[in-house]
Amino acid sequence: MSLSLDEMLTQLSGHDSPNELYGVTAPSAKSRATVEKVLEEAEAVLAEEGVAGLTFRALARRCDMRLSNLQYYFATQEDLLTAVTRYILVRRLSELKARGPLGLIEAPQRFTAYLEFRMERAADPKAQAITTGLRDLALRQDGPARHVAQICRFHTDLIEAMIAALAPETPSQEIRHKAVMIAALVEAVGPTCGRLFDRPEGLRSAILSQARSIVGLPA
Repeated sequence: MSLSLDEMLTQLSGHDSPNELYGVTAPSAKSRATVEKVLEEAEAVLAEEGVAGLTFRALARRCDMRLSNLQYYFATQEDLLTAVTRYILVRRLSELKARGPLGLIEAPQRFTAYLEFRMERAADPKAQAITTGLRDLALRQDGPARHVAQICRFHTDLIEAMIAALAPETPSQEIRHKAVMIAALVEAVGPTCGRLFDRPEGLRSAILSQARSIVGLPA
C-alpha cells in the first residue's frame, strides 16, 4: 500500500522522532533550528550554484558556522546531501498539501488541479534549478537517489489512484501504464532539455489535454 501525503511528509521530515530531523540527529529545539537553517541555505546554494557549490567549507561560511560545528550535524558529504534532498522534497510536498488539489472531492477536478500544480512548479525557473540539482545528486549518491526514487514512485502512485477513481473498471495493469505515461508527460515541463531550451508555446495546455484524454476525460 502506498503512503498518503501526510505519511510521506512525516517519513521524509522525521518529525515523528523527537531526536531526528531529516535523518539528522537533533534532540533539542536549538539543534533542530540549526539543522533547518543549514538545509535552507543548502537549498539556496543548490539553486544558485548547483551540486558543485555544496561543500562543507562554503556552507559553513554561508551559515556563519565553524566547519567543526557543521560536521557535528553532518558527519559525511553524503549525510549532508541526503538531508538536503529530504528537506527539499518535504518543502515541495508541503506546498502541494497547502495548495490543496488532493483535497478536492470530485475526481476530475482533483486530477486536473494536481497536474496543473505539478506543471506550474516544474516551469518555475528556481524550481527547475533545484530539480536539476536533485537529479544530479540522485546520480551521484545512494542516499539522495533513494529518496528521489521514493518521491517519483509516490507521484506515480497518486496518479494511479486518481485514474482508478475516474475509471474504476479499468484493469490495474492498464491503470499503471496510463499513470506512467502521464508522469512522463508532466516531466517534460521540467528541466529535461536544459535551461537554454525554449519550451514550445502551449506545452502545458497540450500535456494537460493529452493527460485528460488518456484517462477518458474531455480534452
